[in-house]
Amino acid sequence: MSVFASRHSELQAHRRLTPVMNDNTLNHISSTPMFVSAVVRPSRRLPSASIGLLLVFLALPGFCSSTKLPPKYSQWLKKDVAYIISNEERETFKGLTSDEAREKFIEHFWEIRNPTPGAPSNPYREEHYQRLQYASDHFGKFGDGWNTDMGRIYITLGPPQQKARYVAQSGVRGMEIWFYENRHPALPPFFNIVFYEKDFGDFRLYSPYMDGPQKLVTGIQAEQGRAQSYLQIDRILGREVAHTTLTLLPNEPVNPSDANSTLLSDLMLGTIRDLANHPFTIEALKLHQMSTEDVTHRLVLPADLLNVLCAPLRDSRGNVRLHYVLRLTQPEDFAVAQADKRYYYSLDTVVRVIAADGKEIFNREAKTSRYLTKDDLDSVKGKPVAYEGWVPLAPGKYKVRFMFTNLLTKTSFPAEREVEIPEVAKQDLFLTDPVPFSQADAADPAKGDYLPFTAGGIRFRPYVGKELALVPGQDLKFFYQIWRPEAAVKTSDTSKLLVEYAYGRPSYSGTAKTIHEEISKSQFDIHGSMVSGKKIETMALSGGNYRLTISLTDPDTQQKRFTAMPFRIVIENNSQAETWQIDDDGLADYLTSGQSDYDRGLIYLAKQDTQSAVSSFTEALRRDPTNERARARLADYYFQHQDFAKVIDLFAHAEVTAKTEEGTILAVADSLDRTGRSSQAVDLLESALKVKPPSGPLYLALGTYYQHVGNSGRAETYQNKGRALMTETAPKADE
Repeated sequence: MSVFASRHSELQAHRRLTPVMNDNTLNHISSTPMFVSAVVRPSRRLPSASIGLLLVFLALPGFCSSTKLPPKYSQWLKKDVAYIISNEERETFKGLTSDEAREKFIEHFWEIRNPTPGAPSNPYREEHYQRLQYASDHFGKFGDGWNTDMGRIYITLGPPQQKARYVAQSGVRGMEIWFYENRHPALPPFFNIVFYEKDFGDFRLYSPYMDGPQKLVTGIQAEQGRAQSYLQIDRILGREVAHTTLTLLPNEPVNPSDANSTLLSDLMLGTIRDLANHPFTIEALKLHQMSTEDVTHRLVLPADLLNVLCAPLRDSRGNVRLHYVLRLTQPEDFAVAQADKRYYYSLDTVVRVIAADGKEIFNREAKTSRYLTKDDLDSVKGKPVAYEGWVPLAPGKYKVRFMFTNLLTKTSFPAEREVEIPEVAKQDLFLTDPVPFSQADAADPAKGDYLPFTAGGIRFRPYVGKELALVPGQDLKFFYQIWRPEAAVKTSDTSKLLVEYAYGRPSYSGTAKTIHEEISKSQFDIHGSMVSGKKIETMALSGGNYRLTISLTDPDTQQKRFTAMPFRIVIENNSQAETWQIDDDGLADYLTSGQSDYDRGLIYLAKQDTQSAVSSFTEALRRDPTNERARARLADYYFQHQDFAKVIDLFAHAEVTAKTEEGTILAVADSLDRTGRSSQAVDLLESALKVKPPSGPLYLALGTYYQHVGNSGRAETYQNKGRALMTETAPKADE
């Protein structure tokens, strides 16, 4: 097989600067021109997601079904990684028979969790061992703190954001409450963990449902049930602590009169206990494993080989999207292959949106593969590639990381940009940066909602490069948006905004030219957005560097906004050569499936703007009624706000499926029970257990609701099943 991308010498020059994990990578990059014929044979390499760690190590010489582990490796399994290794990994490791195979497994185990694959250090491993050491030193006797309840939580979740210690008093046991803010998708964004002092210095994990407040008090109150125990804690330690003994979720509603607890807290504790095997964890691990394996077959080039232009624009609903275009600096950086007398290309683009605190909010990966005719090929020959797409954003500061990969050459081009989206409600008027473009056409109405760089019904083709360079006579064309708060829009307002375009050479006096215009406020759409732009002739401009300044003034409020854009006039060469435009193929589905609304909801959650997040998740569910992740977010919110009717309504036209989250099922069932429909809660849980695997919380809840409808026999049966499942221990390494 030969593939074309003729930058062999340049790639060799970059090789020392970039992680080349496979020496054969460069052998697949020929020195022939870009559009030379090639024959592509099917790859024999299986997808890593389907291989998994098990098959990787089944191929090792030292693998068998089971064997006694040497002390060194037994300790690694039962102590070092006891809380973070998956069941599949555990069984695979126990089946290895040679130390060489075990060492390779351990190396691979840490590397697929490494946030910086291939780097000299592994921050994940370093932090994990710091947690392990801290737990060993602080939560037990003789260095066994890692094996306590406190140690397990600390190692799994890290240090809490807040910690409160309550010393044992007359009538109340000693307690410690840890408060966590969380980003793991399997856990709530905020929650508490409670430990109680069973004996002096021996703190145990507390379960609101399985233990109840009576576990936390001493004396006669402990014998009088939940309600009296709750009142005892309320009187001695206060209402906030008493509330926490009924639920670990700060916003979950409780009824102090009976002091009963739902199973949502215990479901969360079960998730934490088995977090290493949660589907979200496994999925993230496989994705990271695939990414790591891809790096071993890929050349990651320096960021200066990829030009990026980002532009925040409001869509037809008033939501902000970050439109972007990724442009390779040289045509030969791209590759096309031929198979069965047809030409094709194959791309992978990953966009990661990072919050101000450095944590990833969401990522979007898009694969684009298309066939080309011979005429298509001839028309784009020699043109640099520009790839266009968008991701949803909201007001705030972000880092956006791009990875643009040619899958034919296994060559990746990274880039990163810092983006700030203003809160227009506070500014009342905002002017986006101008976006230079080469072409503008009326957008297809059927595609206008999702096409990149489309505003006001116009599709723009932006320029992108290290600098905007024009030859004399080539018009400077640009567009921008003006934003106002939706509440400030008046359809009958015919007053004007004043716009001034000033351009000239900064270091040369007397070269400045100014153009004045007026824009009617009636052009704002109902969400407060307006697109405008200008074409400026350059024939009379001499060569050199220029600066364009746009000034916007509202005479009614005297508000002024400014933005600027540099450009250059070159006499001979035009660095903004015509490009080969490729759009993200998946944007239509990204929008219509509601996934873009769901991702926007995650952004609002990261900003702790729950009302806006709920609106986004609601829209995501409206677009796709089977979106269980959006349904789960809404169920959690409505349940916390005791809007039980809305929780129930989430399943008015939907059924429980294997993808429905347990927390959602429990919230709906409890909402039915609270509104006097216990028999419907029973029916819901019975149907759930037909499509979901056996679950302690679901069995316990079903037993509770059977008790409420008067069927004590079934209630006891399901309570016993639930308690048996809840008390099962996680598997340990062989001694």
